[in-house]
Amino acid sequence: MKKIANCRWYILGLLFAATVISYIDRQNLTVLAPILRDELGISNSGYAQILSAFLLAYTIMQAVTGWLIDKLGTRKGFAIIMLWWSVAAMLHVFGEDVVSFSVYRFLLGAGQAGSWAACVKAVAEWFPPKERGIANALWGVGTSAGLVISVPLVAWLALIFGWQYSFVLTGLLGFIWLFLWMRFYRLPEEHPAITIEELKYIQSDRQTNSAELPTTKIPYFTLLKSRNVWAVILARVLADPCSWFYYFWIPEFLKRTAGFSIADIGKYAWIPFFAQGIGILLGGFMSDWLYRRGMKVISARFTVMFIGMLCMVTGLIAAFQCNIFVIFIAISFATFGFGFWAPNMMTLCGEAFPRQVVGSVTGLSGMGAGFGGMGFTLLTGWTLDNFGYSPVFVAIGIIPILAVLVLYFLFDRKLAESIISGETTSLFPTQK
Repeated sequence: MKKIANCRWYILGLLFAATVISYIDRQNLTVLAPILRDELGISNSGYAQILSAFLLAYTIMQAVTGWLIDKLGTRKGFAIIMLWWSVAAMLHVFGEDVVSFSVYRFLLGAGQAGSWAACVKAVAEWFPPKERGIANALWGVGTSAGLVISVPLVAWLALIFGWQYSFVLTGLLGFIWLFLWMRFYRLPEEHPAITIEELKYIQSDRQTNSAELPTTKIPYFTLLKSRNVWAVILARVLADPCSWFYYFWIPEFLKRTAGFSIADIGKYAWIPFFAQGIGILLGGFMSDWLYRRGMKVISARFTVMFIGMLCMVTGLIAAFQCNIFVIFIAISFATFGFGFWAPNMMTLCGEAFPRQVVGSVTGLSGMGAGFGGMGFTLLTGWTLDNFGYSPVFVAIGIIPILAVLVLYFLFDRKLAESIISGETTSLFPTQK
């Protein structure tokens, strides 16, 4: 294989593509929900059960897939989960009721559970700390790209070919990615295309003793004794369900409250997700910029994350009787705010913990996010059937503030900075 300058950015391109594919497969059902619900007679509560089946598997398997990626390595681990979820995505073609769709969504969630952990670990392997914020932002913007692409793409496929074909054609994308991934991904130290200069650059700003990090795996029971592990878990329990609501319910909200057709949804429902993508890029860039300007790493991440959560409060506006244009702006600003939060939370998981547990910590935090999202989604379905959208929008406007408070009071910044600098490899401040 020929030497490639800046090989790490090609790796990042694969991570971005994987994230795009995951969200296209994930949002396929969401975009089609207005059609499927009318055709199959599915209530809000039934739809919430289907969504929760995905979140149940996504929750349970976060820790399992995080462990798998740490155990098998990023290359093999990511390949396995991509193969699994691509097959599961295509199986949706056989869906005919709440039960069958719930089974296929469960299988999809089981595979996609490890995607973020794999991406975070790959960035930790291929990028020095001063570039990880923007690197995680760039693959993270794949969430928004996938959401933006999925809305018009799936709507068009459904209108032209029927809803079944959208599941088959989008599911095939994962197999194309899998071929490229297995051909190209290796650790920097093992990659035949990396230049000596780039390898030195990647290693130059790592933890000073990273070569001496212990290779033994830390049990989950020990991880759960860590204050910082609990801080990121609880923060995601609170913050992520708000984003899940926007992902899962925006097409339904537009259909039921504003009378949008599937064609209208294809034209306009991508806008809040595009706003999130801008937020992801700006959030990753800003935290790296603050770090380069002299702010401590953790403080830089926290500053941008707190700004993002404050932006999410604007979701409250949608709880009131407003013009749909005003509501769109409020929702878009809220998703923009989550874009500030998301890449920095992933970067925090990738750099504030010892390298050998990055996948496990990311998986545990994702597991917490899944439990929070599952509970909130079921509650949303029941609330919509009984009270409408207003109380849900009130909740997603207030909850992000709680996520900020959890991080501020629970996370030990000094310990995290010590791990980043290489002064310690311990999860606990009393151990040296």
